[in-house]
Amino acid sequence: MELTLLGTGCPSVDHKRFGPSNLISTKTAKILVDCGSGITQRLHELKVSSANIDALLFTHLHSDHAVDLYQLIISSWHSYRIKPWKIYGPKGTKKFVNKIMDAWADERKLRISYEARASVKAFDIDVVEFKSLGNLKIKDIKIKYFEVDHKPVKYAYGFSFTHKNKKLTISGDTKPCENLMKYAQKSDVLLHEVFIEGEIKEINKMRTQKTLHNVQSYHTTSSEVGKVAFIAQVKNLVLTHFVPTRFNKRNLKKVVKKDFGKDPIIGEDLMTIEI
Repeated sequence: MELTLLGTGCPSVDHKRFGPSNLISTKTAKILVDCGSGITQRLHELKVSSANIDALLFTHLHSDHAVDLYQLIISSWHSYRIKPWKIYGPKGTKKFVNKIMDAWADERKLRISYEARASVKAFDIDVVEFKSLGNLKIKDIKIKYFEVDHKPVKYAYGFSFTHKNKKLTISGDTKPCENLMKYAQKSDVLLHEVFIEGEIKEINKMRTQKTLHNVQSYHTTSSEVGKVAFIAQVKNLVLTHFVPTRFNKRNLKKVVKKDFGKDPIIGEDLMTIEI
């Protein structure tokens, strides 16, 4: 099983760190987690066709994790996808997907009628909404989904993927929470978001002290993420979803290592990790 970081950024635009998204793959399965800005470009760089993706899982429906959904779908059609999309996500995902598809319905109908392609199966979408806790199996990958704490976002999830006795856990967006530490236990890799303390200094009318406090409060900070990984007894900690996207890497490693006990891996776009 391989984990490829397609985008390690956040809502802020950064040409080196695209929007949050990841690819989990084996010889037979390809699963996307989230589809942040630039996901199709990153897949193209990997030479992975969106026509061959087996499923898309949403951790939650914040724009930075979902903004390129239609681009992913239309791109898969242009890449000759001949099977429906399978999308899993929190409560509200069906409504979200339907609205996105409705917004582009006129444009899509014109393309379909004029371009006369052999299949429109790429526009058939089967959406399954998560319960609070559950299991999925997509080809040879087993998945456990579980709620995490990203309040005031009401529905947010983390995932554990297992394949050939190897375990990968993805935190999604969350503050430190018991569920994450419980279901991440003894993972070979924990991919975890991080809010880096002390790196966002500009204060103006659009970014007040209250803004920074509120953003930090529903994420896991650099002084907390090492503790989470230590409690979960994970073998390797990979950091992603960096807020902000530009930061002192050496200092971040030092802070996290103090709690985790070993160096974390600083995620980069297109980094691939063998699990």
